[in-house]
Amino acid sequence: MLTKSTTFLHLTTLLYLLLQSLPLLLWPSLTTTLLTPPNYYPPSSSDLVSTYLARTLALTNLTLAALLLALSGLLPLSPSPSPYSSAAVLITTLYHSATGVYSYTRYTTPRTSQPIHLLGCLASSFLACVGLYVLLFGDGKRLSRRTGADKATSGWPFRNKEADRKKKKKSG
Repeated sequence: MLTKSTTFLHLTTLLYLLLQSLPLLLWPSLTTTLLTPPNYYPPSSSDLVSTYLARTLALTNLTLAALLLALSGLLPLSPSPSPYSSAAVLITTLYHSATGVYSYTRYTTPRTSQPIHLLGCLASSFLACVGLYVLLFGDGKRLSRRTGADKATSGWPFRNKEADRKKKKKSG
């Protein structure tokens, strides 16, 4: 069973990938025109290459979204929970981290600075943070149903006074 935070991460990643891929697939020349510097006049043959690359990127994003949908467990393809859900979270977190860093470097480069790079950086960074949260706290398997406390706590670097008290009560 998927937790709310894992489902949120997977669904927002799917929507983000679809949002990125549809303009690239439907209007590749418009998208590449918006992302080129103002005084750049490419040769006529580069329009075909940019269209090809934009549509290939769109199909890659759609494929990644379909793989995420299949591996995350959002589609009930089998009666048992998907064993690949945590791997899908890790891969999408790495993807969003890499695209966030790339968008940030493009935004801070003086000649290529576009507001769309900042928007992409913010969206990817947010999803990377959600993915990191899910990787650290999101599975919910170790939480006690009765108390809601984490059952896998250790004494390092802080002591678990509650566990020590229960151990003392049992032994004494």
